[in-house]
Amino acid sequence: MHRLTGKHAWPPIFGLWALMAMPGPAQADTTASFEVSATIVAGCAADGVGTSGDAGLIGTLDFGNDTTLSTASHSAALTGNQMITLRCTPGVALSMRLGGGQHASGGNRNMQLGPSTADRLPYRLYANAGMTDEITIDQDRSILVTAANMNDVQLHVYGQVSLPGGSAAGTYTDTLLVTLTW
Repeated sequence: MHRLTGKHAWPPIFGLWALMAMPGPAQADTTASFEVSATIVAGCAADGVGTSGDAGLIGTLDFGNDTTLSTASHSAALTGNQMITLRCTPGVALSMRLGGGQHASGGNRNMQLGPSTADRLPYRLYANAGMTDEITIDQDRSILVTAANMNDVQLHVYGQVSLPGGSAAGTYTDTLLVTLTW
């Protein structure tokens, strides 16, 4: 057996002691911070809409039935007949634009019977039940949003048709594009 004596005995012990006396890895408490935020903007949500911004059918403006010889005027309202629910932040700048429909001609909206342009009935749209505030084709109309109506914003659209007498029998129709912006 070999034994370390004399001058060779201390170096291994000294090396072990030197390793034990060395400080470990340096440690420090380091802190930093980061901010968290969210921005909420005024806007609207339409419940019951289709995909890709296509809300589908909003409602129907039905002028009812009459005879072919009638020259009566008929009115109808879209309000209360909406198939979507529009919710908006109170005070948001909401705007509605109604297109001319599929059968517009000469700046007038028309309902049409089948494919024939000869069988048309002109009609007008209004923003009030008194039929005094006409909504012309592609005119932007402001809609007031308050705390009272924010969860069920109605699109107030009223229509009037005056029958000319002698119209062909059948169902006259038109489809309008409604654009809402905020």
